[in-house]
Amino acid sequence: MKNAIYLATSHDCAANLAGEAYLLTLAFDHILFLWVNDPCIVIGRYQNPFAECNLKNMEHMQVQLVRRQSGGGAVYHDQGNLCFTLIGNKETATKEENFSLVLKALASLGLSCELSGRNDILLDGKKISGNAFQTTPTKFCHHGTLLVSSDLSVMSNYLTPSSTKLASKAVKSVSSRVGNLKEGREDITNEMVQQALIDAFIAEYGQTEVTPIDCVTLAEAQANYRRFGDLSVILEKTPQFTHSFTHRFEWGEATLHLQVEKGVISEVRMFTDALDTSIVGRATQVLTGLPYDHNALTELARKSEQADLASLLMHVVTLL
Repeated sequence: MKNAIYLATSHDCAANLAGEAYLLTLAFDHILFLWVNDPCIVIGRYQNPFAECNLKNMEHMQVQLVRRQSGGGAVYHDQGNLCFTLIGNKETATKEENFSLVLKALASLGLSCELSGRNDILLDGKKISGNAFQTTPTKFCHHGTLLVSSDLSVMSNYLTPSSTKLASKAVKSVSSRVGNLKEGREDITNEMVQQALIDAFIAEYGQTEVTPIDCVTLAEAQANYRRFGDLSVILEKTPQFTHSFTHRFEWGEATLHLQVEKGVISEVRMFTDALDTSIVGRATQVLTGLPYDHNALTELARKSEQADLASLLMHVVTLL
């Protein structure tokens, strides 16, 4: 069998996913790809980032937003998390075989983990690995996370949206109790888990050389980068959704419904008991066609010379 092991030297998640897409085109029977990312949020192929993430906090802390091509929910990555990808032939590769390999690798480190029904791997009841899958005409791709020593305390800063009521047909993430492998073995490191996966892969498929790969400079990955890491592309692929809220202002109570398509407000509906009913037309006029974006709405509110409209816009900003 013709097999390969690639070890990423790059930590840009979008570049690494673009590199993974390139590896899917190579003529190997089995590939193991190991990669570690700088802080980022990775959402599934059919997810709505506005419903899954606090984009304002992410922008402030320079946490990258990335959309992968596989399904599943939103996850937080940092350098305490080791990502793995197993690529095999579509007709023969199975997730069961892949999970067995990962569990053997963890067992070799003295970690007794188990597979849960949601394609997660648990350690003492806590999720230490989430997994997602993608199929091409010829390949089966299984990639997952392994939380080794990740800073779990910051996850809620980025994975909890602040919007009041946001209705979307996009796939929602499933909340889970998460933990680190470090809780099961205090001295564990990314390098130890990485080597255990390499050893398990070689034991299963035969001696294979480990090849470093820098996906940031890899031409094939660079050509595909925007697909995973360009915010405009990510938002364009966001399913249509509506954001609704009711709030009492000094000038009256208002209920606002915003329909958003490809990251842009496409329709505005407003109901209010305000004495100046022109607020409905004015809000509809300025909001329709505006990017559903914290900065765009803040700038519009700042420039508004109409007190009632400015207060409405600033309230929308607080909900993003």
